[in-house]
Amino acid sequence: MQSISELLGDDLFEGRAPGTRGGDLAEIYLKSLFKFMDLKPGVNGSYFQPFVMKGFSNSGVTVTANGTQLNYIDDVVGTFTVEEESINLDGEAVFVGFGITTSIWEWDDYKDVDVKDKIVITRINDPGMYNANIFEGGTLTYFGRWTYHIEEAARRGAAGILLIHTDQTAGYDWNVVKNSWTGEELYINSDLQNNLKFRGWIKESSLRKILDAKSISLDDLYEGTHSKDFQPIDLGFNIHIAGKNNFRDVTVRNVVAEIPGQTKERIVLSAHIDHLGMDPFKEGDNIYNGAIDNGTAVGAMMVVAKVLKEFQDDLHYSVTILGCNAEESGLLGSKYYVQNTGRDNIIANINFESTPVWDKSKSIMGIGARFSDFEEMIKDLAQKNNLEYSTFSLSNQGLFYRSDQFSFARYGIPSVWISAGEDEISGDKNYTEFWGKDYHTVKDEFDPEWELGGMKQTIQYALLLIDQINKSRSPPEWKSDLPFPMEE
Repeated sequence: MQSISELLGDDLFEGRAPGTRGGDLAEIYLKSLFKFMDLKPGVNGSYFQPFVMKGFSNSGVTVTANGTQLNYIDDVVGTFTVEEESINLDGEAVFVGFGITTSIWEWDDYKDVDVKDKIVITRINDPGMYNANIFEGGTLTYFGRWTYHIEEAARRGAAGILLIHTDQTAGYDWNVVKNSWTGEELYINSDLQNNLKFRGWIKESSLRKILDAKSISLDDLYEGTHSKDFQPIDLGFNIHIAGKNNFRDVTVRNVVAEIPGQTKERIVLSAHIDHLGMDPFKEGDNIYNGAIDNGTAVGAMMVVAKVLKEFQDDLHYSVTILGCNAEESGLLGSKYYVQNTGRDNIIANINFESTPVWDKSKSIMGIGARFSDFEEMIKDLAQKNNLEYSTFSLSNQGLFYRSDQFSFARYGIPSVWISAGEDEISGDKNYTEFWGKDYHTVKDEFDPEWELGGMKQTIQYALLLIDQINKSRSPPEWKSDLPFPMEE
């Protein structure tokens, strides 16, 4: 398991960006592992499930708001997602608060205001961050995720969206945004069938300067967003975006294998194989190796698959092993898989994400387990093995919605991200610190000194969980009142 992370995190793989040499190598490597382990091909007799994405990379971008030119990269980042060589977008700026519309909390920031062909400016996170009595309080809901805000703006016919960034509301600093949004951005076709031409971020401090010039208080705008009575506000200026646009079709592949059980009903194990690739403009080390995100998780998944293969005759449910692609681009590979597979026989998804590699933990976590019977199952296993059940301290960052388990959840399949907890026996908090320091940076590199205690626990409890589901013949079911929408 350590060697898998070491190889995937090696410079040879160039950060494993989809559609690059390194990304192709990761696909081939996982396929070779499946064949070596004598796993059955998982998609129509093949280990590969190819799918086509649209890749967009912009250059020479200028963004002007209220006559003030913003510094691209330092003030604003984003992607023009139309197959045109020149970027020329102009639209009225409208502040739409949190940009949330949901019947779950009877909340509608857009009201009946028409934002078609306009550029909406929206906060991220959700109102619960400021009022513990609404939404889920300090726990970020799906409606607070940047992906949701973009989806809603697209549904409303907006021509562009600028998400207001602060470290507090995003849960990460501007460097993470830059690293994630300044290279080629990838989309599957179903996400582009709308009027939204530009998707991007703006620094709060930069927006504040623009509004100050119009004698508009951003703090006053914010204050109004905490009420259901909020109405979108025309800011009285246009935003103009110009530049050059390169686009291409990018074919990548999910890598899929099967371990047949006694029934065709199946549990899907998943872990994404991609990462951020290389930054050609960065001096020094410019490879985002992603040894933990997500090399260690792929390693954990493969060890679980190896053990299950050895005990295949005891499996009641079949098991699918899914190496997802393009997770860093918005869970695209897992989304494509769920949309284009026979999902009616999937009873559960167990996902591995950025598996911890340090000392053993005092607890086990099930991110997203609280939405289904997974929580009681994992709590029971922890108690039987003298471990605690813990919740992620970073619940304010909506991590359940940020990895591949959510693609399954959106389509009605109970899912969970399983991991050793943050509370290491040594008292250290390496896993928590990883998310604050090394996540989506070039510092996420393989270290031969890793103790691997947390990784071994994650593998152990994934196996125990699968064993429990197999023996009980009782798949997990959803609880009521889910705080996210499901797809048909």
